[in-house]
Amino acid sequence: MLRSQRQLDEAHANMIEDMDNAGLKPCSVYSYFVEAAGGVENVGFLKSDCNNFLQSKRNKTLEAGDAQSVINHFKSLQANDSSFLYTMQVDCENRMSNFFWSDGISRTDYNHFGDVVIFDTTYRTNKYNMACAPFIGVNHHKQSILFGCTFLLNETTESFVWLFESFLEAMNGLQPKTIFTDLCQAMANAIKRVLPDSQHRLCLWHIGQNAAKHLSYYLRKSDFKVLFNRCLYNCGSEQEFEEVWSHLVTKVDNSKCSWLKKIYELRANWCPAFSKNYFSAGILSTQRSEEYE
Repeated sequence: MLRSQRQLDEAHANMIEDMDNAGLKPCSVYSYFVEAAGGVENVGFLKSDCNNFLQSKRNKTLEAGDAQSVINHFKSLQANDSSFLYTMQVDCENRMSNFFWSDGISRTDYNHFGDVVIFDTTYRTNKYNMACAPFIGVNHHKQSILFGCTFLLNETTESFVWLFESFLEAMNGLQPKTIFTDLCQAMANAIKRVLPDSQHRLCLWHIGQNAAKHLSYYLRKSDFKVLFNRCLYNCGSEQEFEEVWSHLVTKVDNSKCSWLKKIYELRANWCPAFSKNYFSAGILSTQRSEEYE
């Protein structure tokens, strides 16, 4: 049975740090080791060890003076906008780790256009490698609008639960009809707990990017690529999707099917044919978030 390691060995720690510095998400970092080792039982350490190492690394980087500067800035904004809200989460040692904020205009916009929310933690362009994740919506002119924003030092289920609860509190408890995210199990767990009335949709662009990593050989074949893109975008019914998908998997070697099986299990979260009864404002991906990076 795989046991937790209080101290990661130097080789693993260096590899995790290099991947983190390159901008990989914590869940992607551990997934790399699982895939490379051929299973969780062969990795040698737990996902929690990986997350704890990254959390410790980032906490050391976040200087007290910088954290106080963020608080001072929020207080200044709140003094000029009584509807400006901000909150922060602290870790077990009472150190600030995650921040969320939303101003009066964003909260008013949410009341009018909050049916669909786009949330993406992909971007890490700050010196702390924190996830900068805006909550984005679309107005009646199909223009992107900002509902709020967060900086996350860690991306655990509990952190996302805190974040979505903070978001709901700022928005007077009004849940969106649909929320778009990338594929992250911790985030999915939190959405089920905090946003049970929201339809959780996965970004098709991210699925396409992941497919390029896992199925690059097959995507170079035109017949496979046509079938895969048809599953992503052009199936008019659930029955059509099942028929096309059945044809698709026959073209893939069994040893390469694990990622396809995982995506198939989540088909109701990304294939448009399974979500016709849910309002999505014509959105298929989280790429609108890039406008606010």
